Amino acid sequence: MENPLHNGLSNKPLFENNIKLNMNMTQANIRTRYAPSPTGKFHIGGARTALFNYLYAKHMNGKFIVRIEDTDITRNVEGGVKSQLDNLIWMNIKPDESLINPGKYGPYKQTDKLLRYKELAYKLLKEGKCYYCFCTEEMLNEQRQNAIKKHLTPKYNRRCLNLSKQEIENNLKNNVPFTIRLKIEDNKLIEWDDLIRGHVAVPTNSLTDPVILKSNNYPMYNFSVVIDDYDMRISHVLRGEEHLSNTPYQIAIRNALGMNDYEIKYGHLSVIVDETGKKLSKRNTKLIQFIEDYRNMGIPHEALVNFLALLGWHSNSNNEIINIHDLIKEFDLPAISKSPAFFDIKKLLWVSSQYIRSYSDELYLDFVKHFLSVNINEITDNEDLLLLSFKNQLSYGKEINDLIKNSFGNINLNNVSQNLLDFMKLDSSKKVIACLKNNLLKIDLLTMQTSTTLINNLKNELPEIKGKNFFMPLRVVCIGMEHGVEMNKIFTIVGKKRILNNIQHFLD
Repeated sequence: MENPLHNGLSNKPLFENNIKLNMNMTQANIRTRYAPSPTGKFHIGGARTALFNYLYAKHMNGKFIVRIEDTDITRNVEGGVKSQLDNLIWMNIKPDESLINPGKYGPYKQTDKLLRYKELAYKLLKEGKCYYCFCTEEMLNEQRQNAIKKHLTPKYNRRCLNLSKQEIENNLKNNVPFTIRLKIEDNKLIEWDDLIRGHVAVPTNSLTDPVILKSNNYPMYNFSVVIDDYDMRISHVLRGEEHLSNTPYQIAIRNALGMNDYEIKYGHLSVIVDETGKKLSKRNTKLIQFIEDYRNMGIPHEALVNFLALLGWHSNSNNEIINIHDLIKEFDLPAISKSPAFFDIKKLLWVSSQYIRSYSDELYLDFVKHFLSVNINEITDNEDLLLLSFKNQLSYGKEINDLIKNSFGNINLNNVSQNLLDFMKLDSSKKVIACLKNNLLKIDLLTMQTSTTLINNLKNELPEIKGKNFFMPLRVVCIGMEHGVEMNKIFTIVGKKRILNNIQHFLD
């Protein structure tokens, strides 16, 4: 691969008047990225960021890259990388380049390129753009507290900026721990045209001199991310608005490294808020916030993608149900909102239900059987009909178990309420039950067709009994409840033998 620093470190000063990213792109292709840290499960916010980068790349016939930012080793968790990649692929957000399908711009994990970060940090040090910092944590904390007491923004006081060569050599000789800091030039503006928020200008006097290399030789986030984006030729970065404060530092680092032969465009997405209007927090345990949990509860992946796409973006067609192909076709940056996006769980369940309803019966059965935990054999031999009976009621896969229990959980008549027992003692109820028994004895097998014929025959024989007085005794004698699915389905699901046994239960 061509040396990414070629023609990068020029003799020009670090800052020429204002620092502004306005170079013409030389890349032929759009390249976006999702760069998670393996510090936990795949979160809703990260999933939306990944999706927006994916949709934009695909809309522009570009490439979507996934890399792992794992240099914060104290926070990394076992299985963190697997959770990110597995759930991305489950959502059908498939990277063009990643750890599992690398391209020519790797490595795709930061801990595999520690030497590169270190070399570039020392290169900046040699060029006088950075300096050693020997301040201890205690000293830095004291500086921070003093600034807070004076109602000032905490900034590093540059105590180590002007150390003499001799002081530096003595400290290094004595193995005094140190970090490396970038010197931010004073009295300038760092500017960029944000894809979502418009023009942004940050005075350098509001910034601190950032650490770029820690004492353990691991890079700081803002340093490694700049190098990675350049090495991978990333053209567009869509990310959460919490990264707005990182952007001026990254532009300053990028300029210091001379990595400005093409432009990176930044866009900062709005926050996602919960039902109280507060930014999503893991402390809000009432709201499920991890993709894996929605996957396990049975939200179809295409429904989740559809829902996440509408968190801060709107379709020009105003459609609420949009498949991935149409999302790619319609997705554009001007339609992304700066306003907070409301995570509405009711809307997610509605979107999910629409996708489930759209499934063919075969696809629906294959989907829902993965989440089935109740023992259907205790209810019926007609499993498919039982499951299909709830197709238009289902919001997520696991809900099938509650729907079955709520409709057929009392099929043995063990817990019939006293109100229903009293209702069954009415003369009209007894007539309905007696008529049902007589007609059942004439039928060999209850199918949907024979069950429909049975209901019509009962209506013809009992014209004086209508509505609730007609249907409730039938439901109660079959399932021990007054509500349920359509009556012909109940007859077919429960079966002739069990219904006759239940009728005898009431007659006795």
